[in-house]
Amino acid sequence: MSIKVALADKQALTKVGLRSFIKEKKDLALYDDIDSMDDLRKILHQEHPQVLLVDYNLSNFISINDLKEVFKISPETKILVISSDNDNASIFEALEPGINGFVTKECSQQEIVAAIYATAKGEKFFCNKVLELILDKHLQKDDQDKFLPTELSRREIEVVQLTASGLNARQIAEKLSLSHHTVYTHRKNVMKKLALGSVSELTLYAVKSGLINA
Repeated sequence: MSIKVALADKQALTKVGLRSFIKEKKDLALYDDIDSMDDLRKILHQEHPQVLLVDYNLSNFISINDLKEVFKISPETKILVISSDNDNASIFEALEPGINGFVTKECSQQEIVAAIYATAKGEKFFCNKVLELILDKHLQKDDQDKFLPTELSRREIEVVQLTASGLNARQIAEKLSLSHHTVYTHRKNVMKKLALGSVSELTLYAVKSGLINA
């Protein structure tokens, strides 16, 4: 079965390049007739793509708030941001909605394709630049001890591991035989303990502390 990939990028050269090497993959079905948020809503409602490959930082196109709407329209769609944006604040803003991955337009064809496949499986995928930004943010707090997994309870560690592996609260609850409310409570407590602001940062914590493999 083909993986449905919706491509939302208004930059002509980038779009042509992405379209070209995505179509080389026989198991990727591309939907790239997206020139506005209305077009994207239509694709989401009709096709429910597994992956949305999107540049969120183009004027009069798709905003951060629009990305939040994607989760409501098509919860099964995973978001992979591809951007030429090098502004740290803007990158962190994009991570807040809980996107699955972030790559830059400087990445190789192989890395972008790998990111698409990883995102389709619900895995997290961040290019080296974004990983460095997130790690640097924590290192600047002079509180590296917070990465020690021993600060968390056994159950909290399990929730962190499963969250970082790409499972949502419902899936985690089923796997651990817990209620949704209990999973949310554990995750909220972990985020508070570690002073983390997003699931993306939680994933980086899991990698840094060795709870999951990078």
